[in-house]
Amino acid sequence: MCHFFDKAHKKLWMIMRLCFIFVVLLEFASRANVKAQDQVVSLDLKNVHYYELFNEIHKQTGVRFIYNTNQLEKMSLINVHAKKKKVSDLLTEVLASTPFTFLYDQNVVMLVQREEEKKGIRITGIVTDTKKEPLPGVTVIIKGTQLGAATDMEGRYSLTFLEGKENPVLVFTMVGMETVEVKYQGKDTINVVMKDAVNELEDVVVTGIFTRKKESFTGSVSSYTKNELKKVGTSNVLQSLKTLDPSFAILDDVQFGSDPNRLPNMEIRGKSSMLGMRDELEADPNQPLFILDGFESSLEAINDLDINRIESITILKDAASTAIYGSKAANGVVVVETVKPQAGKLQVNYNGNLNVTMPDLSSYNLMNAREKLEFESLAGRYDPNIVGSPYRTETEIRLGEMYHERLRSIAEGIDTYWLAEPLRVGVNQKHSLYVMGGDEHFMFGLGGAYNGVTGVMKESNRQVLSGNIDLIYRVSKFQFSNKFSVSTTDYDNPVVSFSVYAKSNPYYKKRNSDGTIEQWLEYNDDVKIANPLWNASLNSRNTGNNLNLSNYFIAEWTPSNLWKVRARFGLTYSNDDTEKFISPEDTDQVLNKESGKRGEYTTTNLRGNQYEGEFTVTFAQLFGKHRINIVGGGNVFSSKTLLQGYSVEGFPAGDFTYPSFAGGYPENALPTYVETVSHAVNAYFNTGYSFDDRYLMDFSLRLNGSSVFGSTSKYNTTWSLGLGWNLHREKFIADNLPFVNLFKIRASIGNPGNQSFDSGRTLITYAFQSGMLNYFGLGALPDQIGNPDLKWQITQDKNIGMDLTLFNSRFSLTVDYFHKLTDPLLIRVTMPYSSGTTEYYTNAGEQVSQGITFSTVFHILRDTDRRILWSVRANGRTQKTRIDKIGNKLDVFNNNGRGTRTQRYYDGADPDDIWVIKSAGIDPSTGKELFFTKEGGFTYDFSYDNEVICGNTRPDIEGVIGSSFTYKGLTLSLNFRYQLGADVFNSALLNKVENVNLYYNQDRRALYERWQNPGDIRIFKNIRDVNSSPMSSRFVQREDVLALESLYLEYEFMGGWIKQVGLSNLKVFCSMRDVFRFSTIRSERGIDYPFARSIDAGLSFNF
Repeated sequence: MCHFFDKAHKKLWMIMRLCFIFVVLLEFASRANVKAQDQVVSLDLKNVHYYELFNEIHKQTGVRFIYNTNQLEKMSLINVHAKKKKVSDLLTEVLASTPFTFLYDQNVVMLVQREEEKKGIRITGIVTDTKKEPLPGVTVIIKGTQLGAATDMEGRYSLTFLEGKENPVLVFTMVGMETVEVKYQGKDTINVVMKDAVNELEDVVVTGIFTRKKESFTGSVSSYTKNELKKVGTSNVLQSLKTLDPSFAILDDVQFGSDPNRLPNMEIRGKSSMLGMRDELEADPNQPLFILDGFESSLEAINDLDINRIESITILKDAASTAIYGSKAANGVVVVETVKPQAGKLQVNYNGNLNVTMPDLSSYNLMNAREKLEFESLAGRYDPNIVGSPYRTETEIRLGEMYHERLRSIAEGIDTYWLAEPLRVGVNQKHSLYVMGGDEHFMFGLGGAYNGVTGVMKESNRQVLSGNIDLIYRVSKFQFSNKFSVSTTDYDNPVVSFSVYAKSNPYYKKRNSDGTIEQWLEYNDDVKIANPLWNASLNSRNTGNNLNLSNYFIAEWTPSNLWKVRARFGLTYSNDDTEKFISPEDTDQVLNKESGKRGEYTTTNLRGNQYEGEFTVTFAQLFGKHRINIVGGGNVFSSKTLLQGYSVEGFPAGDFTYPSFAGGYPENALPTYVETVSHAVNAYFNTGYSFDDRYLMDFSLRLNGSSVFGSTSKYNTTWSLGLGWNLHREKFIADNLPFVNLFKIRASIGNPGNQSFDSGRTLITYAFQSGMLNYFGLGALPDQIGNPDLKWQITQDKNIGMDLTLFNSRFSLTVDYFHKLTDPLLIRVTMPYSSGTTEYYTNAGEQVSQGITFSTVFHILRDTDRRILWSVRANGRTQKTRIDKIGNKLDVFNNNGRGTRTQRYYDGADPDDIWVIKSAGIDPSTGKELFFTKEGGFTYDFSYDNEVICGNTRPDIEGVIGSSFTYKGLTLSLNFRYQLGADVFNSALLNKVENVNLYYNQDRRALYERWQNPGDIRIFKNIRDVNSSPMSSRFVQREDVLALESLYLEYEFMGGWIKQVGLSNLKVFCSMRDVFRFSTIRSERGIDYPFARSIDAGLSFNF
């Protein structure tokens, strides 16, 4: 209880501190919004030009001046002494003896000649959006001049120009809105309505280091807004990307299903490293690089990120787009930009979700009580001849009594559905609040979010509480921004796996008649089967908590429209604590440990610090038809993690669960203490060139240094070259095919690298042995033989793509072909024990991954005035992989996998191939399996030497087909996922139909589809055959899938009563995820944690 109140106190204290900061910011913002002419200055200047005076006033107040420098330089020098004098009074005084006066407009002062003062025309107006909401911060200028103004908090502006100018044109611009031009027709009031620039994000590429015009960029990229991410029916960023982009795949976790505390396994355009080596390398070398607001981030941080904080996400796929990140970009890059505060009146945005998740058990096909007892009888569990006891008569009597007792229980209605026992309907809630405001000089944003996830298994929870403070300060040509974020996560995991419940027999009683729970479901000389409810009811626990802090500071200087200089520094801190306690009364402890050693407590602490600094210079210029963009800079990165923990055992029964009650350490076990440090330094250069926006070129060069690789290979160089051709700008297409809006072909080649490996693999490490104390001290043995020559893993990435848009952007199509060659690979090879270690990391072999991705959208209806929109979209991918030049280096890995896994690594083979023995089926006369030999004959005797390729787990094609319909405020969107041509090794058939354990529940097909009598045509062997079946082609099945992945319904209220209650907009929505899934096969999914279906309902509003 004390522990609970301590955590609650910390969270309350954090909230109080954030509230205090928020109040201070509001006070500061309100004080900052003072009329410019009312601001005061203190000056003491001697012999200065007038423009020097104006510069000093600008430094103190932020007031900007518009004047003719040549005219001011001809004027005499002046002396100025002022103490806390209003700007307007000071200007009136110093200009009194000059031919000039001044005009004030918002925060801008314009000098005009006195004889022309009365000829000025003043135009005023209000700028609003399509929802009639005022737009602050809109820039209004006279076209062809530098004369301009900006709208205030209410969207109002005023602008004065000279009467002699004929028919001036006012230009209204704002980021995120379409530019509006209005010609002056003699009216002094001009009100303007600006529309959202719906295609703005699609028109630029955000890489995290630079931003480019997409039309003139040669890389393969995809960008998505927050609204696009949310409208695929999920509040998880990564799941949304899975639906929207064909290149971004999240692999189904058949083992852990919908476990909220399990991070997803993902890839962009397949794998660039050895498939299946994720666990062996103790890292995921195929995981993409994540960039959050320009800084390197982690999968866990992005997975837990509140989707309402996101402004946009860009996926960089090929070498032309990823090479700027060099040696970390071989697996693609996911660039996440969060919301930035905007100038204007104080805005409050709230989003709330209520989510209900229901376990999905449709893939399970287990026997009921009567079926299981019948199967046991047919399979011979109650036959003394098969049981093999030397006391035949006693055994026959005992088995007969057991059978009839269970038959009697079934007749009394005992049919326990164990799958339901650990499950529940999860009710989850998510809330986020973001407050922002400020003026054009200072903007602030303050946010907080809570995400409470209740898993579909009892005792499965995850709660994430996060907050962020965003600050932007602008002065003259400088901008300083700082993003601070904090998140704390508490999580709990079930102690008893779902698979334990799934194998419990349905004729067992869950509880006694008085409600008590027995420790054992069956306990005799033959078998001892524990009651999972007993273990779940104990005081065992598996919990953890995580704290993440990050601060990103960015300073930018824009000396001119051509140049930008930026410096960035980021700091990230993480702390993860885990605790696991197993009660001494747990059945595994009772069966496997002595009484004094029962009960286990394990705790670990993982702390990490990450530092990143960067300096970048950007140049952009348009010389006639020549557009040039140049970026140069450097980056330093440092990471340090410390893992420490220990295990103790020997606890007394009862509520004595902490380590102080333990008897001691397990035998030959010591506390863990591992420190990992890695450093990287990089310098990069990128240039983009286009001629007349027709012929395009991008080139990147990056010098990389990393401590991850061997001492002889610390540095390497990565590069990329991209070429493109905008055919729609060619005269022969522009004149003859006016319906073509965009037609670009592009190609790229480069060699991004991969350094997502354990930094200690190049070092020789030793482990001290407490039992080797000698005259010289404590003895040590080699723990790891490092490889000082370990080379960088480089991927040669080639891409050819096409972008096509037709009929005023009603139809769009993007197609890419990619070819990725990773050479050399980093692999683990087995070493003889005489070497002192069992493994060694080296470079060997190459891997080729190639495929095609496509994405298309067609707008059937697009009436923006009446807000009627209907579109259909489809995307897909197909890809294959091949390993080569491995030789016999992985023979031990391949041989150890025989009979346990289907993956092999041989030259010329696909790592996704399924390697098993080819079966001829079940002999109808004997019920035994017949196998093919390599010579083409038949045999009853199997040998794993006869393994061949019998399928491939990669689908021939997979993707999403979706549609969206909008009518005024109502929006409906749905997305279907399809998968065709994948082969699956169905483990449920091998382990729950044939290689069954009669003491546990099994698949119903074991009863109905196994051979029983001569002449039976069956897929599965003799029901009384207790011999183990090998992994053969009989268990390989072709799987095609169609699933309704997401369904989203939204209604947006506009105007009317919501204005009366003070809201600027209100949305209500509901969505469903994983609504249904049709598959051509039946295999168990979610072995240790089931999959789930979810329903969301929520609302969002602004005021």
